[in-house]
Amino acid sequence: MISVILTTFDRRDLVARALASVFVQTTAAYQAIVVDDGSTDGTAEFLSHQPIDLLRVPHSGNPAIARNAGLHRARGDLIAFLDSDDTLRPNALEDLSDALRAQPAAGFAYGDYEPDPGPRPLVPPVGDIFDRLLESDFLVTGAVLFRRELLDAVGGFDPHCSPAEDWDFWLRLAAQAGAAHVDRTVIDIGITADSVSRAPGGSIYAANRRVTRKALHWCLAHRPASIALARRKHRRSLLASARYQWRRRAIAQTVRDLAMVARVR
Repeated sequence: MISVILTTFDRRDLVARALASVFVQTTAAYQAIVVDDGSTDGTAEFLSHQPIDLLRVPHSGNPAIARNAGLHRARGDLIAFLDSDDTLRPNALEDLSDALRAQPAAGFAYGDYEPDPGPRPLVPPVGDIFDRLLESDFLVTGAVLFRRELLDAVGGFDPHCSPAEDWDFWLRLAAQAGAAHVDRTVIDIGITADSVSRAPGGSIYAANRRVTRKALHWCLAHRPASIALARRKHRRSLLASARYQWRRRAIAQTVRDLAMVARVR
């Protein structure tokens, strides 16, 4: 069975569209879990009438917390996540699960998406994709399906990495298992004005600092061949943060970021 964990907050119309895309999947063996992050716009009332496992949690605005709540409810041996502004193609779950069935050694499968929000590899990597993923987060949340058994090694999402908590999670998956790729669009993504990925205040820079620092520490302990890459990525995230802080005249944080660049080992 596949557990699909959809998280939402104050998106009554969008979540209806996202859920509809789950209900029309060509594979019927799925569990639909919706985690409502304390909506006040009628979302909860709408969801209470749907054939889903509904969880309501106090509003945090942090996708990691909501997704972790969904993970505790998931019963499937395969797990996928879906954001409420995205829609799955009808064959998404079937294509992704078929890829894992065909490649038993793979721990997760990912597919293509539309539209393209940024650079991604011209030739999608398979197998050990850790280094490619550390170079750039080319995965989309709803386009990944992974084996539940990996959770014991990977754990849940890190709330302190939001709004880059998904990149951190994919890196931890890739550190434990190989990937399969579905050469087909499995999801249509939408970035709305209230998307967490557009969070103000430079939070993405702080998140990227934490993600790349965690990746570097893991490589130092477990993956010597990737240490140089991890150091380079962490330095870049610190420099990007320093540039942002300098533009907003946050001198103290700029100095801290630059000092940390010099200390990266």
